[in-house]
Amino acid sequence: MSERRFRLLILPFAFAVFFVAATDTSMAQTATSVSTTIKQPLNFIAQTCDTPGPITFTGTQDTIYEVVNDGTGVFKLNIHSSWENVIGTALSGHKYIGTNVSDEAIDLDSLPGEQVITFDQHWLGKGSEALNMIYTLTFNVKIDADGKVTAAKTSEIVECKQ
Repeated sequence: MSERRFRLLILPFAFAVFFVAATDTSMAQTATSVSTTIKQPLNFIAQTCDTPGPITFTGTQDTIYEVVNDGTGVFKLNIHSSWENVIGTALSGHKYIGTNVSDEAIDLDSLPGEQVITFDQHWLGKGSEALNMIYTLTFNVKIDADGKVTAAKTSEIVECKQ
């Protein structure tokens, strides 16, 4: 009699195991997206291109980081960067207005993760006193297991571009 009861219990037990496995699989396949906005304050003085005086850059370099899990275990970091809130001012009063907006997508192996990201703003000089320059920011970007992004500026440089 106990053998028959055992056989009757195997079917519900197998069904329960199958149900739990199917539930876990469907949960893992839920697509998610987490966005983080970082406004990096800038107050940088650059002496470049043999200028008679420094150029002071102020404002914020604004970046939106979006971590996307497509639901199949594939992670992507979408980055939207804007220099539109950055202004450089020379001693002569000449202003350099940031205009660069860029988008980039990086495939991630897993979460948590870490990336080194570089953003550039190119200024093309117009007129006899205007300079061609590249302002480069480098960040160490950390992404936690939930997709939240933090970024620490690791370098900042302005170079002359001939």
